[in-house]
Amino acid sequence: MKKFLAFIVIVLIVAVAFVQFAVPVALTNYLKNKVIEATNAQEVSLTLDALPSAKIALGYIDSVHCTAADATIGELNLKRAELRGASINIDIKELLMPTVGISREEHTDRVLRAANKLELSGVISEEALRDFLAQKIGDNLRSPQVTMTPEGISAEAKVKILGREADVQIGGQIVARDGDLYFQMNHINLENAILRRVNLDKFLGDFNLTERVKMPFGLQFRTVEMRQGEAFVKATRN
Repeated sequence: MKKFLAFIVIVLIVAVAFVQFAVPVALTNYLKNKVIEATNAQEVSLTLDALPSAKIALGYIDSVHCTAADATIGELNLKRAELRGASINIDIKELLMPTVGISREEHTDRVLRAANKLELSGVISEEALRDFLAQKIGDNLRSPQVTMTPEGISAEAKVKILGREADVQIGGQIVARDGDLYFQMNHINLENAILRRVNLDKFLGDFNLTERVKMPFGLQFRTVEMRQGEAFVKATRN
């Protein structure tokens, strides 16, 4: 009888140790791999905190902090991205054993049951916006250059018109609207030896930078802060 009781005690100690230490580590690694899959980030750091840590096995997390370098959201590259959350409740069963027949976005939304605070912030570099615009406009745009300042964005490039090369200058800014990020143009000029200088403001339009993205967990972009050489963007949960 004593040996049986001793065996039960040992099993309970091992079980408690597993829940206290092994489950949080396994869950952290699992979530980290999911972030890498979703963003193609080169470097990802993720930490989960709970007191006691055994709460994590039940889906209760006091705080989460994740950073990713060179993360891709849709077609937009973020030089640096950071996710912070507090008082989070996740569905462990749905996380580890996704419901069959639903999309990845639906699965992600089901995983998060509740969160007191959840926000994603990131940095868009001049190079990232330059590459995005070059991809959107296509082969017509040559040698694009983008400059970001607190006052806004200026872009210059060369285009072929009627077989001749022309210089194009674009001014604008990145704005958050209806949960998405837009490159909002406020002026565009075209200049070459034949046309001289032509104002094309009547053809102005906005490029949706996050058009193909369904942000996870109900996150929507809310604010943009233009800085020297970059734009700082922030998304929060509905």
